[in-house]
Amino acid sequence: MTGRLSQAFAELQLDFVERFVTLDLGSFADGVNRLTNIQRELGLGRPSEAASDPAWIKLIAHTSSASDTSEGAEIVMGAASTATPTPEHIAHAWPTVGTLSLEVKGDSAKTHFYIEGVDDVSPFHESRLDDRRAELREVLSIVRAENPSLRWITGGTWMYSASGYRHVFPPEHLRSGVVRTNRSTFQGMSHWGQFLDFRGELRQDRAREFRSRIERWDGTNPCALFPIPTLDVMSPVTVFDGY
Repeated sequence: MTGRLSQAFAELQLDFVERFVTLDLGSFADGVNRLTNIQRELGLGRPSEAASDPAWIKLIAHTSSASDTSEGAEIVMGAASTATPTPEHIAHAWPTVGTLSLEVKGDSAKTHFYIEGVDDVSPFHESRLDDRRAELREVLSIVRAENPSLRWITGGTWMYSASGYRHVFPPEHLRSGVVRTNRSTFQGMSHWGQFLDFRGELRQDRAREFRSRIERWDGTNPCALFPIPTLDVMSPVTVFDGY
């Protein structure tokens, strides 16, 4: 899922970093690099364990000088005002139909979701699920034709815990879901996306719950801080036959 960076969203992520630093789990630079999706949202290089993109390193240093997370978020949004990121599915030429892309690696393909436009109806409203299923069938057909050795369909997102998104996929695929518990980096939307509605506005209830959890966090199992669990799924491509 794509995200739309706002000051409120950036500040929420920096609150997580602030707690990380308070617990002496690492430096501010480490926290911003590993625990936020800000780098991806700004299109400043590809995330890694150690920051390497010069523009990203410069922004981290500038943000570290802020007096609090609110000021830090203002600095981030200053960078966002001139950023021109290319969506990953375009940058990497992943096969895409409508809102759904497939990232092929070896004999597996990972599903990704992107919002192309915004109106008054969620892309996963009941009235639009047939469209989403048709997009999935079409992009999967394209990928299978180009990759005859394809064996697996995978995915990893909080959206597998959302009823609308779940109804796009075969039940057997969903039954393979396992709650993610072993992640120490949070650089994408597989966790962070749950805090935005389909218009990109911050979900205040989830943000409050997250802040309450990080205030009590002892530094262990950071995945459990997020109100909605992220699920990793993996099933044979044959599960999609005839779907």
